[in-house]
Amino acid sequence: MQNEPHRQMSILDKWHHLSKRSRKFMKGWGANVGRDLRVQKALLLEEIRSLDLRVDTSGISAEEWPHRYNLEDSLMDIYSKEEEYWCQRGSMNWVLFGDANTAYFQAIANGRRRRCSIPLLWAGAQLLQDPPAIRAHVDGFYKSLFVGQPRGGAPLADHIWSSSQQVSPAENAPLLALFDATEVETFVKAMNPTLAPGPDGLPVRFFQASWPMVKDIILDLFLELSRGTLDVSRLNYGIISLIPKVPGAADIR
Repeated sequence: MQNEPHRQMSILDKWHHLSKRSRKFMKGWGANVGRDLRVQKALLLEEIRSLDLRVDTSGISAEEWPHRYNLEDSLMDIYSKEEEYWCQRGSMNWVLFGDANTAYFQAIANGRRRRCSIPLLWAGAQLLQDPPAIRAHVDGFYKSLFVGQPRGGAPLADHIWSSSQQVSPAENAPLLALFDATEVETFVKAMNPTLAPGPDGLPVRFFQASWPMVKDIILDLFLELSRGTLDVSRLNYGIISLIPKVPGAADIR
């Protein structure tokens, strides 16, 4: 059997490959950073505890006090990073009004994932408890909900607007012009870095920080969009999250 001919990778294939590798790298990087911070915090606490014990017994020299203060500053920096992490993960308004980074708050933040689990669903009179059956029911429900319908209604006549009301060729020229690299970069840098990530899971901060590395492939995407050769259906998609509006919700409607 002959091998299939090698298919040239499109710009969308390159972008999906890049975004997948980026998410995988950042996930591993985040785990390593978290582990390093925990180890560093434990070492700082142990050294501070040792110095404080010497202060209560034999005392420490004047040269050691600045080191003691530097250790405390480093520890407070780690605490600040932990606070920011849990604040972003929790997405709770009340943390903005002075709530501490307590075990209770962390439990609340972690509970969001547990609340999103779906242990059972009713499909009419049938109770679904098997995860594959639940997944198939949800998938079928939204496929039937968002299925395309034939376009109806009366179209507008070509002569409904006069020539003075239509866009002139001179006005249309800048609208059809290719995207400029400078204007795309300016737009990316002006975006709010704390916006929620898109369907690809990459936040705005990623594009701003990694712009020199990703700008070429992003500009190629814009170029194909201008030419009308970009398969927008592979980019223009969304992720549906099932959020229960009432306690004990067990059906989709």
